[in-house]
Amino acid sequence: MAHEEWLERAECYAISAFDGGELTQFEAHLSSGCPLCKAKVKETEEMLVQLPASLEPLAPSDSVKTLIFQQIDKEKPDYHFVHAAEGEWQEMEPGVLAKVLYMDAVRQRVTALVRMERGSHYTNHRHTQTEELLVLEGSCYCGGRLLRAGDYHRAEAGSIHLDTHTDEGSLLMVITSAQNEMFA
Repeated sequence: MAHEEWLERAECYAISAFDGGELTQFEAHLSSGCPLCKAKVKETEEMLVQLPASLEPLAPSDSVKTLIFQQIDKEKPDYHFVHAAEGEWQEMEPGVLAKVLYMDAVRQRVTALVRMERGSHYTNHRHTQTEELLVLEGSCYCGGRLLRAGDYHRAEAGSIHLDTHTDEGSLLMVITSAQNEMFA
C-alpha cells in the first residue's frame, strides 16, 4: 500500500472507525515505527479533543423538541407522564376531588392527587390493601393525627380510617386500593 493511503487511514484510526482486519493491519503499520502516521494520528486526536469547545450549542425549536419527545415515548412505552394541566378532577364527595394519575388494573392500585377543600371530610373506610399518603400542600387529619405539607402516612391492609378531614384544605398524593370498603 502506498504511504499516502496509510496517512489517509490515520484519521480513520484516530476516530476508532476501524475494526477487525483493518484495525490489525493499521496497528501493525504503526508498530513498524512510521513517524508520519503516528504524527497524523496524534494531530487528529488533538483536533478531536478541541472540537466540542469550538461548537456553538443550539437549542432545538419547540416543534423539534416535541417530535423528539414523541419519538422517545414511542421507543420507551414504559414511561407514563401526566402533566399538571392534564387529567380531570372528579368529585368523590362534597369538597373532595381526585385526579387519577395511574390505575393498575391488575393489582387494583390507584395513584392519585386528592384535593380536599377547607372544612371537607372523607368517608370512613377500611383498606383492602396498604395505602400511602403524602401531604403536598396544606394539612389534614388522618388516623387521628394532624399531617402537614411534607408529612407521610401509611395505613396497612385491614386498617380503618375514621374522621379524615381538613380545616384549612390540602393537596395529597395517595397510592391506594381501587376497592376500599366504604362505611356510611
